[in-house]
Amino acid sequence: MTIDFDVVQSDQAHLLHPLYHPTAHQQPKIWVRGEGAFVFDSAGQRYIDGLSALWNVHIGHGRAELAAAAAAQMETLGYFSAYTGSTNLPATELATKLSTLFYPQINTFFFTSGGAESTESSFKTARFFWKAVGKPDKVKFISRMKGYHGVTMAAMAATGLPAYWPMFEPRMPGISHIESPYPYRFHSERSDVSPGVAAADLLEAAICRRP
Repeated sequence: MTIDFDVVQSDQAHLLHPLYHPTAHQQPKIWVRGEGAFVFDSAGQRYIDGLSALWNVHIGHGRAELAAAAAAQMETLGYFSAYTGSTNLPATELATKLSTLFYPQINTFFFTSGGAESTESSFKTARFFWKAVGKPDKVKFISRMKGYHGVTMAAMAATGLPAYWPMFEPRMPGISHIESPYPYRFHSERSDVSPGVAAADLLEAAICRRP
């Protein structure tokens, strides 16, 4: 694929990347197309897209039927919100369809634009619920070390990767981190402590610890 401008130079001059240092983008891969589970860089090299882009290309790249469906929808209505007093057919149809695919108790849906927004919405929904049932002091969240939850403020605070924290401190209060259930790296001086026992102890400590 021929590219008629200096992509790397333009990228470095005009595009901000999430959670990175400029030295990591001196020679970035330039992804130009995808076919199914594969992606291709600007040099024509093929790679397996093992991360599904960023966990969001669930059914592969280059799906002509998806492009056609998106084009047809944008020709009809590009976007409209579902704020108070508004709705739209695609969102309503999708929510109705999803309600037939899940357990009967899961029958109402809130659509977001990505993982971080989904995390933030989950935090807000949990706090809203406990306030609505008369327990406004239930504001604590427990998160696993090594878990990643997104680039927004609360999602970053919940993320169990300390390298992401320093430049954004102070983090949102009320989040306790416990170790991940990771038997391969687990080590204890006590012969009677298994990964499961250790995880249970850490969870109990996090619940008892005040935010």
